[in-house]
Amino acid sequence: MKTSIILLFIILFSLIGCERIIYDTDNPIKGLNTRVLMHRGCGDNTDFVENTISAAEYGLTKMDGIELDIQMSKDGTLWLDHDNEVHDCDGNVIGCFQELTDLQITGAAECDGVVRYHTLESVFELMSAKYPDSYISLDIKGQYCQILSTPSVMRQMAESVKTLVKKYKMEYKVLIESSSIAFLNIMAEQNVVGQCVTCFGDIDKGIADARATDARGISLKYGKDDFNEEDISLVHKKGYGIVVWVINEPEDIDRVWKSRPDFIQTDNSDFKKYIPK
Repeated sequence: MKTSIILLFIILFSLIGCERIIYDTDNPIKGLNTRVLMHRGCGDNTDFVENTISAAEYGLTKMDGIELDIQMSKDGTLWLDHDNEVHDCDGNVIGCFQELTDLQITGAAECDGVVRYHTLESVFELMSAKYPDSYISLDIKGQYCQILSTPSVMRQMAESVKTLVKKYKMEYKVLIESSSIAFLNIMAEQNVVGQCVTCFGDIDKGIADARATDARGISLKYGKDDFNEEDISLVHKKGYGIVVWVINEPEDIDRVWKSRPDFIQTDNSDFKKYIPK
């Protein structure tokens, strides 16, 4: 199975590439046509609460996949949320994810009939059943409960991700974005999840960090003034994939699309209106 998927990646790239680039055979995120991911599941659609199962399903119906933010509970379960803190229905902080059990988080999840906290497993289950060809990117933060990530915490998160990928047969469909060196080093021990080091504009540093952590790619924050199409080409020539985020305006969509990154994240639900057919 692994060999056939690698061969498919090579064939697909040979069809779309105008420049001969030899990719590492264990890199699952390079060599495909550009894929578009809906940021935080629902992007700019305010009918949904971001980083929830309903937001995720909306994004999966609109784009090639979704991006979600990940936290971890005291029980070691991976949950969806951008912030460290868990809030009650009045907006008060009851604790942070890493300090709370799954039962405590579940108890605070529903407000006025809306469930605000969901597990990552619920999304994997949905994707496996209804959207098996879609992609998902997981934003792994490097700090929890005001405590900097430690190798033991990061290993627990990494092992949880790998367990879910295997359970739901999500190999080659999952990306990881993180600035946590500990997490990236641990994820280098596998070759079916495309882990990307977060880069805030200095592409040379991004490449150096990817090399140091054996990452498969770079997650690049888009900047109008410093974005350079040649940077995308350089990243590819160095053997890495690249994710560019967050691209919303029509002129930016056109510019970044033409640079041919591997993945683009967007909040714009109409993104595909602005790219060539």
